[in-house]
Amino acid sequence: MHEQQARQAGIAKYVPAGSSVYECPECGMSLAVGEYHPYAACLMVGGCHDGATIHEALMAVFEDGMRVAAEKCRNNGGASIADKIESLMRSDAD
Repeated sequence: MHEQQARQAGIAKYVPAGSSVYECPECGMSLAVGEYHPYAACLMVGGCHDGATIHEALMAVFEDGMRVAAEKCRNNGGASIADKIESLMRSDAD
């Protein structure tokens, strides 16, 4: 496990009692308790400090991954699963 991820696994010590938001000790990014905070996002925050840019970059990666997943399902005989993935992608775009 990467050192930063190991620190995140013990994140409870960084969350003030009764708080629903905490600040990542690695990059300073504000997060909701339990919110996924990938190491790539941590690096991006440390590099640019612009939440909109980071969100856009991560969404592009996510959307590309969904397209690849749907394509692989369709190519391997899982057309119904590919249809569901594509439907989810369309509903998220609305």
